[in-house]
Parts: sequence; C-alpha cells; structure tokens
Amino acid sequence: MRITLEQVEKISKRVLEDLSKKKLIIVKASEEDIVRKIQDVFLADLHAEEKLDKEVDEIINSHSSEIEEERIDYRKMFNMIKGKLVRERGLII
Repeated sequence: MRITLEQVEKISKRVLEDLSKKKLIIVKASEEDIVRKIQDVFLADLHAEEKLDKEVDEIINSHSSEIEEERIDYRKMFNMIKGKLVRERGLII
C-alpha cells in the first residue's frame, strides 16, 4: 500500500471537517462513526487498485518473452494495460 493507515485516518478526518465547514452534509452520527466509514471506503478503493495492479502484473508476466523480444518498456506497458482495464470496467482511479 502506498499510503499508511495513519494517513488514511488524517485524510478521512479532513474530508469530514471540510464537508461540515462547507455545510455540504448534516451530521447525524458520531464523528468517529463517520470517519470510520470514510476510511472503509478509502481503503476499499486502495485495495481494488492493488488488486488491479496485481492483475496487470500477471498479464505482463504471461507475455514476458514477447515483451523482452520487442524491448517494450515495462512501466509503459503496465500503464497502458491498466488504463485499458480501467476504461473497460468503468473504474475511477
């Protein structure tokens, strides 16, 4: 994971703060419950991206000999495949 749990907590608290200050939400639950829910959503998204990255790695590894023969840049191929899967699946990353 590229971001720590501590960072997720800080971001989640900041999101709640900002939404409350701008009066974009009406808080009907405890701040702790809301922050926990924001964290859950945030972490689920991070895990989904990690899963997608693993899938892209598997695809690239299954074609490693062809990639080596063509001298294709791994990072460029990774981003291209990931972008295609994101578009096909309608994901937001």
